[in-house]
Amino acid sequence: MKNKLTRNPLSVWVAALSLGVAVVPAGAQESDGRSEAEVGEAMEQIEVTGIRASQRQSVDVKRNSEVIVDSIVAEDIGKLPDVTIADSLQRVTGVQIQRTAGEGTSLNVRGMLQVLTTLNGEQFLSPWTITDVGANYSDIPASMISGVDVYKSQGAALSAGGISGVVDLKTRNPRDLESGWTGAMNVEGSQGSITEDDNYSADTFVGFNGERFGFTLGAFKSNSNSANYQIWEDMRLGFVNAGGDPLDLNGNGDLNDRYLVPGGYGVNAYVMEREREGYAGSFQFDISPSLELSADVFYTKMDQFDRGVETNFNGMNSDNYDVLRPGTITSREVVLPAEGDTPERVINSLQVAVVEAPDFQATTQSIQNHTDALNANIELKFDNGGPFTGSLRYVRGKAEKTYEKAVFQQGTPEWYWVDEDGDGMDDPVEPFWVTVDFRDEYPSFLFDEDLSGTDRLNLFQGFGEGTEQEATLDVFRADGSYQFDIASFTSVDFGLRHGRRDVESQRFIYMTPTGYYSTWADPNVPEELWYQPLPGDFVWQQYPDWNDFAGNAQLGIEPFDALRDMLISYNDFGPFKGWGDGVAALDPKALDDVNGFMNFLYPGAQRFVDPSRAYSVTEDETSAYGQLNFANESGVFGIPFEGNLGLRVVETRREVVNAVYDQQAVPEEGNYYGGGYPATYGQPQGWQIMYKSLGTETTKTSFTDVLPSANINFFPREDVIVRFGYAETMSRNDLVNVGEGETLWYQEYRVYTPDGNQVDENGERYKMVTSPGGGNHQGNPHVKPWRANNYNVSTEWYFGEGGILGLGLFLIEVESATQTLQEARAYPDSDGVVRRTANIWTTKNVPASDLKGFEVGYKQAFRSLPGLLANTGIEANYTYSDNDSGSVDLVGNSFPLNSNSKHQANMILWYQGDRLSTRLAYNWRSDIFQGEAGLNTNEAPISLGNWAEAAGYLDASINYDLFDNVSVYLQGTNLTETNYRNYAQFESQLRSINVQERRLALGVRMRM
Repeated sequence: MKNKLTRNPLSVWVAALSLGVAVVPAGAQESDGRSEAEVGEAMEQIEVTGIRASQRQSVDVKRNSEVIVDSIVAEDIGKLPDVTIADSLQRVTGVQIQRTAGEGTSLNVRGMLQVLTTLNGEQFLSPWTITDVGANYSDIPASMISGVDVYKSQGAALSAGGISGVVDLKTRNPRDLESGWTGAMNVEGSQGSITEDDNYSADTFVGFNGERFGFTLGAFKSNSNSANYQIWEDMRLGFVNAGGDPLDLNGNGDLNDRYLVPGGYGVNAYVMEREREGYAGSFQFDISPSLELSADVFYTKMDQFDRGVETNFNGMNSDNYDVLRPGTITSREVVLPAEGDTPERVINSLQVAVVEAPDFQATTQSIQNHTDALNANIELKFDNGGPFTGSLRYVRGKAEKTYEKAVFQQGTPEWYWVDEDGDGMDDPVEPFWVTVDFRDEYPSFLFDEDLSGTDRLNLFQGFGEGTEQEATLDVFRADGSYQFDIASFTSVDFGLRHGRRDVESQRFIYMTPTGYYSTWADPNVPEELWYQPLPGDFVWQQYPDWNDFAGNAQLGIEPFDALRDMLISYNDFGPFKGWGDGVAALDPKALDDVNGFMNFLYPGAQRFVDPSRAYSVTEDETSAYGQLNFANESGVFGIPFEGNLGLRVVETRREVVNAVYDQQAVPEEGNYYGGGYPATYGQPQGWQIMYKSLGTETTKTSFTDVLPSANINFFPREDVIVRFGYAETMSRNDLVNVGEGETLWYQEYRVYTPDGNQVDENGERYKMVTSPGGGNHQGNPHVKPWRANNYNVSTEWYFGEGGILGLGLFLIEVESATQTLQEARAYPDSDGVVRRTANIWTTKNVPASDLKGFEVGYKQAFRSLPGLLANTGIEANYTYSDNDSGSVDLVGNSFPLNSNSKHQANMILWYQGDRLSTRLAYNWRSDIFQGEAGLNTNEAPISLGNWAEAAGYLDASINYDLFDNVSVYLQGTNLTETNYRNYAQFESQLRSINVQERRLALGVRMRM
């Protein structure tokens, strides 16, 4: 159809009017005095390769599509300085990505995360997002993907599951190769500007395309190390229990001040190591002239280790976050009026913190994620040259993910009183004085203590935990198409599909046989039981008591000399200054073997599965679709058009199985582990309890979605397309928000009472009670999927070779959204008295207003410029997306949807010579909404936004062909060393900063 279109002056005017865009007149298409036909004939005689070829192919995909789509092809993935597919996709108009340790991991389209990712047009399992329909691209090697299509308008024949778009990853097709054998190999070494370790990657590919059959085989392996230095803390509210700031730190005479403060003051100094491998194979065989059999296998595996040391000056004194002292510099932000029992509050941000920290803690951690997934597909296609074509397809997926963490904490807690002056009385631990300046690019620390030995860090504690998730996917589908000619209708597409996804998740904890009736002269415990181990299953602890390196003769614990000898002075804190000789810690790699490490610290430690955190979800989805395709060369007012009308009906049946138990109930003896001395009297401590088994409940729900769609494309000229698209879309929920049960974390605090068993420094009697300090109850089996109406209008002008200028308008009416938010819930303390509330994260369906915006894309190869400039080209785009999640912040301003930036821009400049090619790419995003900042406070919740600052990333690559089949390249990513900075509601309130390094890579490519 598109090659037969004719020009019409009226049609040009109609196309321009439809979007208010003036289309360049026909004369602008002539070059050097030649007619357009002569120019086209000359171009066909030129072999187009490299960057120019990839740009031209991606433009052709967009031009030939019946819906609005943007693409990248193999040349883009292979030659952009990109580690992951997400890094390449950030260049696509309207695609915004997120980074972890400098690498692109996930994305949104036009400001929405609800994007379906498919593999060769069908659902697959991505192990990193095993519960979701999207994908985390960090464990998908870019070299194994031949192209990616980003669909922004949708038809009924496209898989349902994306609100704002569908991203389809495409593997290599053997029948698309040149006849005979094809081979390629790539070897690369790289290094970061901060990390010292060398990195490597290697991939190889072989393919054969014969007369009746073809196959491909590909393999990939890499190891990379990336800086992951961070400052990251949840926000707390200072001076809550005091009813305001009695010190008047800001000197304004108003004692109603409260301060946004971190839970602690320190640095997380990590290096992330990623070991990846992947294998892909495909096979195609022509059974007969009308039958083709194809099969694909796609396997990925990644082992990720995030190792390092965290430092933390405690920001909590007793049960208050009131450790700020005179000299602190703050900034007044907003006044919250009184509401109910909560008085007026003046909220201040923190610029310089002068802190009297009750204790300091150094924490060594090894955080591991191990993923692997196998996705397979077999398909039988029928095409005998007649009006009917069809296919039968079966997809099988299996994925596993294991998260495991080992923690070694070292310090001297506030409560650890010892007799330091020999007067027979225990003396309180001296506080740590530290000044933290948050105003510079990197916060700096100032203190006088020597933290590199065990003099002040003489106690330790270790624990381990993790989660295991696995999923299976089975899809059966049948698709067909029948061609006919009735009026303007040309064919009908139709199909049936049934898919089943099973996900199981469980948490495990390493418990230690270290429980005692009492580790001190506790008056609440009979004296004959002091320092005695607890009997039977009461002995187990999730969080072991602190031990002294010197041992404990009363408990019969020998000195930990072997452990002390393992200590090092860790001083690699990157750009965060002030840490002097470092802090005492272990080599983080010593924690990689979690089971071995826990048994080294605590002989007899065992791994127990926590039944309270286990859940399973099964979703069965059955769908049917029909789509009528039409085309008319005579068109409307002489403007040819084509398009489709379709309907997809999706029925989803969901079954959720999770644990049934009461967080506050006293468990019966014999059905749980741990609990400490109070548990022997039926009064367990909540944070030490591990149930042996629990009952379960099964919840079944179902819902049906009817999804109509319509697309029509007008061709006012052979180089202009005007598109209109409408589709009702839906996106399934992350199963964490469907299946996960209630979990609480606990904290201790003082309750002053005449019958208290402890006395404070002022002689007042009190007792320590435990209460939930917060938690999660994100699972909601009845939560509905995201639903929206998606409208698109675009005009595309195709000029020259691989040239396009496009403008698109979009409107997404979100009818049903899902949001995770905090709500206040009342729980009894450990003595059964309800005194305060805890803020719990929950999942709810909420209304959300429209997402609207526009995007502009431009690509051109400058063939008409003189000299070397004729070998250059450009790609540029800009996207504006504005939306409203339905939630508001503390002053009533609307929050957008998670992960959205209102503005995004990209520019790529390239040069393609006979042997030398280069590319310079810049990507920029405005402030990113990262969801609500969880504010831990027992007052009424305060709605704060968590925002990432605007940031730009500069990447570059140089490629030189030494021979026809051998080339070398140099690539650089994040050349400006842009960091990832978050602020809590107010730009002056730093919430987190992630240091991201520059990375240079040198490689060799060989082809045959």
